Amino acid sequence: MKKPLGKVYLVGAGPGDPGLITRKGWRLLKEADLIIYDHLVNLSLLAAVRQEAKTVNVGKQVGKKILEQQEINELLIREAKGGRMVVRLKGGDPFLFGRGGEEAQALAGKGIPFEVVPGVTSAIAAPAYAGIPVTHRGLASSLAVVTGHEDPGKGAAAVNMGAIARSVDTVVCLMGVGRMDTLVEEMLLSGKSPETPVAIVERGTHPHQKVVEGTLSTILVEAGKAGVRPPAVIVVGAVVKLRSITAWFEYLPLAGKTIVVTREQGQAFAFADSLEQAGARVILFPTIEITPPKSFREIDRVLSKLKEYHYIVFTSANGVKAFLSRLQMLKRDIRCLAGITLAALGAVTAEALRSCGLYPKIVPPVFTSGGLVAALKQEEMRGKKVLLFRSQIAGDLLPRRLKRMGAEVEEVSGYIIRNPRPNPAGLKQLLKKGAVDLITFTSPSTFTNFVSLMGGEPIAELLGGTRVAAIGPVTKKEIRGAGIKVAITAPSHTVAGLLDAIAAYYRAPKP
Repeated sequence: MKKPLGKVYLVGAGPGDPGLITRKGWRLLKEADLIIYDHLVNLSLLAAVRQEAKTVNVGKQVGKKILEQQEINELLIREAKGGRMVVRLKGGDPFLFGRGGEEAQALAGKGIPFEVVPGVTSAIAAPAYAGIPVTHRGLASSLAVVTGHEDPGKGAAAVNMGAIARSVDTVVCLMGVGRMDTLVEEMLLSGKSPETPVAIVERGTHPHQKVVEGTLSTILVEAGKAGVRPPAVIVVGAVVKLRSITAWFEYLPLAGKTIVVTREQGQAFAFADSLEQAGARVILFPTIEITPPKSFREIDRVLSKLKEYHYIVFTSANGVKAFLSRLQMLKRDIRCLAGITLAALGAVTAEALRSCGLYPKIVPPVFTSGGLVAALKQEEMRGKKVLLFRSQIAGDLLPRRLKRMGAEVEEVSGYIIRNPRPNPAGLKQLLKKGAVDLITFTSPSTFTNFVSLMGGEPIAELLGGTRVAAIGPVTKKEIRGAGIKVAITAPSHTVAGLLDAIAAYYRAPKP
């Protein structure tokens, strides 16, 4: 029997800020069997991808190609013929200098169903993030978007920059850094004033966005001084002058800050996204990895006798996820928890339970093991059977104190925390150069594994020029034990609290 055809979606990923993808584009990413993406796509968007889905990088950069365009077309056709739902994820908008038209032609020629999902183009978004409106009632009523990188197969250039400069108020040029001298010369020769304002927006909408300003007579020198590199958008016209009034992106609380996130990769994307929304450049360096246990024998044993427990204590959202996914695997629903008192260490853990229809009775106001012990002291624990569901490296304070209260405690490792072994060379170099403003640790294990990954480097010396942030007092104690000052500690001991503390620290005037 012949397999039904799949479908290809040509989706615009937007200019770089992951928040600028459309709702439809985000939904399709979550549903796709295969995502074929370009090098300008923000990789945090791939966090939406299903675990079973595959991703393929076909990125083209200056001087480098992974696949030729014809090969990309053939890949799209082949995968759709195999019955798969394919998202072709392209930077900006797929039909604006993105070769999406060629891909649509190739698909139509082979009878492959496809849809186009427009994206926010960098031609408008990059100037907007630089505080430059490309049109303005008093300054610019017309706009031209041109490419500085035409198809060499056409022979003579089709873009008459001189004619465009004479007839249009605002000119936005994409992919023009490599031939900016020619573009400027053509505009000047056309009679455009040498005093015409120009701005170059490098990596527009990204946290490390850079803006260089000048005029047609000075911009080449200014770009050379600043070391401008692609990808960049060139804006020419009177609207550039408005930037002195309407610039906003560089005034975000974390603008220009480089922050390292050491959290487990699956959990790091939301944290990193929030930091980027506040203007930071984020480096993901996961120092822990969450994996299932090698054997489910112990977990299955306690799940088979849940009715014997009076209390189940969860110390993390990871534990909640592991517990409930195993229940589901064993085809048991949450009614088997009826009559059991649930305790959660922290707001995030409690919310993980509530999102599944489970409401913990005990959530201590202080999100530490000591805080949970204090909350459990309000209960009559003598003779009660308690199940602690947590990781294999959890401390002994909680079970020790519960036993002192007369409880019968059983501990089970619901998940394994291990070292993922990322390559530390690049991060070491940045830390030694003082190029990292802040490094964040969200648990003691993220710090201890970080120390291990640094391969014997004197850790206090390595972090001497970098501020350190800890999610709470337990993590802070671990870090200070290594002789390192902790500049920021989250008062509420949650990721949200850590974000607030970081923003408050950088907002506060420094002595």
